[in-house]
Amino acid sequence: MKKIFFAFLLCFSLFAKAQWEENFENASLRIDYYHSGRFQVDYFSLQSCQKLPFYSGSHTYLIDQTNNGAYKVALFDRKSKEMIFSKGFSSLFNEWQSSEEAKNTCGNYEETVIVPYPKKEVDIVFFSRDSLNNWKEVFREPFSEELLVDYHKPNYNIIPLHKTNRKVEERLDLVFLPVGYTKEEKDKMRKDLENFAKWMFIEEPYKSRADVINIEAIEYYTEKSGIPGLKDRKDEKGELGVAYNMFSSPRYLMTKEIWALNDVLNLLPFDAVIIVANSEVYGGGGIYNCYATCYSGTMAMEVLIHEFSHSFAGLADEYSANDSDTGLQPIYAEPYEKNITTLVDFNVKWKDMIKPSTPIPTPATKEYENEVGVFEGASYMSKGFYRPYQHCMMRDLKAFCPVCSKVINDMLDIYSK
Repeated sequence: MKKIFFAFLLCFSLFAKAQWEENFENASLRIDYYHSGRFQVDYFSLQSCQKLPFYSGSHTYLIDQTNNGAYKVALFDRKSKEMIFSKGFSSLFNEWQSSEEAKNTCGNYEETVIVPYPKKEVDIVFFSRDSLNNWKEVFREPFSEELLVDYHKPNYNIIPLHKTNRKVEERLDLVFLPVGYTKEEKDKMRKDLENFAKWMFIEEPYKSRADVINIEAIEYYTEKSGIPGLKDRKDEKGELGVAYNMFSSPRYLMTKEIWALNDVLNLLPFDAVIIVANSEVYGGGGIYNCYATCYSGTMAMEVLIHEFSHSFAGLADEYSANDSDTGLQPIYAEPYEKNITTLVDFNVKWKDMIKPSTPIPTPATKEYENEVGVFEGASYMSKGFYRPYQHCMMRDLKAFCPVCSKVINDMLDIYSK
């Protein structure tokens, strides 16, 4: 049986490699576009593209099977009409789209996706989700080299923090981008970056998978120390747009300036980004396949792992309280995040990890304190949304539960195989 399995893996690997070599160059296509619309309405408008001289993603996992993200970008071979690449992602626009404001006004946000550079003529296609979280095509346009603008490599130093000997296409390339550090704070910045790299491997399952994660930082300085958005700097514009108080949530530390952010990130290949904010004030955020942010204060280690697990693994928040109306999900649809459920279609979640004797829903009693179950209260809602464990990094910054650990390991496998 083992011989058959390994033969299958070998055949799949050879087939996938052939697909990569037939369809793609060893380069990236950076796509900058506007994402506009309102509640349940999406418009995409391509602005420009760049050809980057590297690609960090897998050469074998080209079609996204995770079903993660609020949106999906895909490349279709124009001749055969076949999809040759896809990738799910989320964005700040998606969160704004769920707010009360989006029901009465239109929004317009910068977004960027990076895909492998095609050898063939392709269509760029964007998918969104309908009210039941099913995919629907909302944009299609032929890629033309007329959209290309010159690639300019940024002039910043790269700081190696955790090295793996794996090939770039067989590892997760994580980049730390410090923001709010002046040149006079160089020593503090270096210490913070080293701490962040060390903290990445404090918790399981990341601790056991350190060999597949490569970490580098960009030595990036700003003219003014700290991060705006707080009471004393509320009206200031931050470097790269990074600021507190996004969507009127004081602790939500994010940026809308995605193109400027990616201009800095053009320096090197990356799969995931963490913005390291020079601030002692609690805050952070994470958007799937976009970026994460984290402050550098007392609980930075826990916030780092929590927010990174949003942006990398697509895990949802499991706590019930919320200080903003954005991000709320419909109770009549099954969420796409792997660690929460409305029980609309629980068969696609962690049902196979629950003991037959465990009741569904599961009471949050001592009897089930260390058991996988279905506990009410998750995704900012106290009723109707359920989580797999009583305590978890995605709820109260405790150790990851078995379900979230499995999701993280599955995602790491995608980048490393």
